[in-house]
Amino acid sequence: MPEDRDTVVGRIKHLGVHSVSLVDLCAVAFSRREQDANASQEMGRRVSVRLDNVAGASELALDLLRDECGLEGFESLRCLALIEIGRKSALARKGDPDEIQGPSDVLYLLDHLSNEKKEYFYAILLNSANVVLRKALVHIGTLTMSIVGPREIFREAIREGASSMIVAHNHPSGDPTPSPEDIEITRHLVKVGELLDIPVLDHVIIGHGTYRSLSEMGLM
Repeated sequence: MPEDRDTVVGRIKHLGVHSVSLVDLCAVAFSRREQDANASQEMGRRVSVRLDNVAGASELALDLLRDECGLEGFESLRCLALIEIGRKSALARKGDPDEIQGPSDVLYLLDHLSNEKKEYFYAILLNSANVVLRKALVHIGTLTMSIVGPREIFREAIREGASSMIVAHNHPSGDPTPSPEDIEITRHLVKVGELLDIPVLDHVIIGHGTYRSLSEMGLM
């Protein structure tokens, strides 16, 4: 008997997962059985409209899986885990940029910060050709001058033999606009970098898929 290509499962089997719509993918991903998937296009549509694209699936919340898909407990966690595996696999295939040519490379290097609920402060350590030596996590939590001091940051740079660095952190609110505290910390780090001959080239603040460069904004 020929396969029914008018059903969700039939289309995916015939065309492959890369060629079907996000609605069909959602209908299958968040259903318990094949029969449920074929009857779940409306649910798939409701879920898919909450996403800008397939990469946005990593932002699905447990309450959405419960309310729209009827998934509870372990089932919803399993779906989120599978989505995150896919996201990480895609990033691993792309690889990290070897050379930082601008703030967009910093956003790409620290893409995972776009969805974090806490602030993470990184120092990206560079050699004389702006090739990344290491990305060092310096602090987790709200930034203040007393917490994010130059000692920890430049200790990492000296240990790595860095010629320069770029610092970066995320705003969990999604708005990357620099705060007065961000500007104060940056200018302080720039002064210390000048004294140690390890210049701070930029401070990049990451929001939800976007960024602000304090260097580009003339705030350093």
